[in-house]
Amino acid sequence: MKTSNNETQDDKRHGSAALPAALCIQRSVPLAPLTTFRIGGSARFLVRAQTVAEVRDAISFARTRDLPFFILGGGSNTLVSDGGFRGVVIKMEMRGIEEAQDGDRALLIASAGESWDDLVAHAVERELWGIENLSGIPGTVGAAPVQNIGAYGVEAGDTIAWVEALDTRDDTIRTFANGACRLAYRTSLFKQEANRFIILRVAFTLSTHECRRIEYADMQAYFGENTQPELSEIRDAVLAIRHDKFPDLSQEGTAGSFFLNPIVPAEDAARVAQLVPGLPQFPQKNGTVKLLLAFLLDRGLTLKGHAVGGARLFEHQPIVVVARFGASSRDVYELARMIRIKVRDAYDIDIELEVRSIGDDE
Repeated sequence: MKTSNNETQDDKRHGSAALPAALCIQRSVPLAPLTTFRIGGSARFLVRAQTVAEVRDAISFARTRDLPFFILGGGSNTLVSDGGFRGVVIKMEMRGIEEAQDGDRALLIASAGESWDDLVAHAVERELWGIENLSGIPGTVGAAPVQNIGAYGVEAGDTIAWVEALDTRDDTIRTFANGACRLAYRTSLFKQEANRFIILRVAFTLSTHECRRIEYADMQAYFGENTQPELSEIRDAVLAIRHDKFPDLSQEGTAGSFFLNPIVPAEDAARVAQLVPGLPQFPQKNGTVKLLLAFLLDRGLTLKGHAVGGARLFEHQPIVVVARFGASSRDVYELARMIRIKVRDAYDIDIELEVRSIGDDE
């Protein structure tokens, strides 16, 4: 076993000599640079896994020492507490993209550590339709099914063919077809059973034929009378729209949308709409209604730019929490708590966090 520091007596008591010598384990690694929030403490141990064997070895390392483990991709949906994480962070860095075409369909198979936006760019370059509306979303391919990422009328689940994952209960590799992934609004089997399934690869079914999805309001405003934009133009449009709605990561940290849009019974949606005229509503298949939280925070509660310490609601998109470099995770937690209370008091509905929080003092 390779480590960044000398072995401790604790390592020796837990039989580190029995672990594979090739596994490189780093100690006391700052996690802030590995997330887009750029805040938070250190991981006690960090393993950069580039193979399935290294993922398995890292889990074995954690279990041998009775330590928790956490799977980290691009860190774009993660808030690390100031106290850090006392266990083992497994950073997924497996790479590779495969492609197979069958008539008007193409299957793109990408490893979990691939950059999501690089995969989208690859698809656009290959003239493959289906995920272009998801351009510009930070993070890795492995995170896409977990959150069922979505934007501008499209979700990853619309194109996912299957997901290959390591079941940590029995150390087997399983393949889940789309229907078995329990994909829904910003959730999935892999989120609901966190740390049981570690995603290794994801396959996407894309089309070689034009299939535009530009009905979203921002897209229509961007294209105007152009109803037949090229695939590359749609990607450019999404990147431009996102640029105006999200902060510059070189200037401050963020994890993107911090809160989920609330999904409520139809009667609650009607009640809230009376309080906030013009509130956008999106009926769901099960009879519930999704409400646009950004509208409630902006038009209803006028909270754009509201700050707690070094954290605030972004001025251009209030469901986005931004934090200046050097801010405390406590600032973010307190801001989120305050926003949830204000929404509950004003509208009698609860909102949930989209961002994952890890650490010892969250």
